[in-house]
Amino acid sequence: MNYSIADTVMDQKYVPVENWPTLEEMAEGFAEHKYPQTSVLAGTKASLRFENGWLIEHHFVDEKTLTWTILEGEGTGMSASHSYEAMEVRPGIIFVDFYKDGFDEAVTLVWKLASGNVFAAVSSFFDRDGEKRTKTAFVTATVEGKPANEPITQSASLVGKRVLYRYSSDDWYEHVYLGREQMAWHCVNGAETGLADVEKCAYFDVAPGLTILFWTETIMPVESIVVIDFERMRSTGRFFCWDPKPNRMVHLTFGSKATLLNETTYPSSFSE
Repeated sequence: MNYSIADTVMDQKYVPVENWPTLEEMAEGFAEHKYPQTSVLAGTKASLRFENGWLIEHHFVDEKTLTWTILEGEGTGMSASHSYEAMEVRPGIIFVDFYKDGFDEAVTLVWKLASGNVFAAVSSFFDRDGEKRTKTAFVTATVEGKPANEPITQSASLVGKRVLYRYSSDDWYEHVYLGREQMAWHCVNGAETGLADVEKCAYFDVAPGLTILFWTETIMPVESIVVIDFERMRSTGRFFCWDPKPNRMVHLTFGSKATLLNETTYPSSFSE
């Protein structure tokens, strides 16, 4: 008799927080289903005008290095270079991620090349009663000289969906999107088997069937940004975490193969 996922889930027991694995142990192997790096940005320059008043030039020197320079707004004149990753999640839509050395910040851009609309998520650390935690700020931008006619906006498009994500051959997680800002995750198989929690989240629509998911974890200091493609049934994302057991930062990108398990629809009204 085959041992099914359903059998595995039914056999799982509650795991106390003190027995949870480290974040590094959890994420080992998560790059198995990542998209390859794209060179589409290499050698290009673009000035991004952010809604908070920044105008920041991004120079993608080559496939691995970018330089940013603040042209207008707070910090005008500041500039730095970092290594970056860029993956094409759909033709003309690029997921860019880099860590700002010296700033303790992880930056993720979801960039629509044709329209010039950009979604930016900037994650950093803060102290909460002596505990190092993570936080993320969202800001949108438009590329100078582009039409900016396809904005990326917050939505409720994932509500009701239950999705299984296979980050590797061994690491499988399911998500249940409960509401506009609430989701549940559960490790079906892998280092965190049996672990589950309900977290605060947000969704942003990029294109039909293409949604950005953000979530912040209650127990562990983790911030995640993921682009989910329901046409290709793939996801691309990054973690930015402070792992309290080895007491160091964890910043990594990952990919997954996705399966829509089911979708809940709610009645528009209730009657006796």
